[in-house]
Amino acid sequence: MFRFRLQRVLELRERKERDAATALVQARDDAERARAEQARLEAVRAELATGDAAGSGDGASSVGALRTLHFLLDRLDERVADAANDATTAEHVVSERQDALTSAFRDRRTLDRLRERHSETWRAAEAAADLRQMDEIALTRYAKPTSSSTPSSDEK
Repeated sequence: MFRFRLQRVLELRERKERDAATALVQARDDAERARAEQARLEAVRAELATGDAAGSGDGASSVGALRTLHFLLDRLDERVADAANDATTAEHVVSERQDALTSAFRDRRTLDRLRERHSETWRAAEAAADLRQMDEIALTRYAKPTSSSTPSSDEK
């Protein structure tokens, strides 16, 4: 029965790879939400800005209303910038998680290949041992004197 001495390490590497894949999926979801929030805020800002351009149509907007609109646009610009920063940060996290997954895959694959080589070596050794045993049995049967092959005392 083949037993890989580093099996526990291989299992730990497999778990690390699964965890890295899960973290990557989570980071991608977070990045997608950040991009969606940024797009939503940009749409709100654009809608508010175009509503200002349309105005009441008579050009009689009050100074107070224009100041309030300007204030709201400034706050939305800040929120859009924050959302853009969040989206950029989330993309960096996705990149880091992708690198971690790649590294975990490479580490696990290295141990997998080592396990395969050890397994092949073990199978070859088992096959050689079986062949030796069969050769010994064949030689024993061939070398074993039979009663008809031994010279009798009459023939001497």
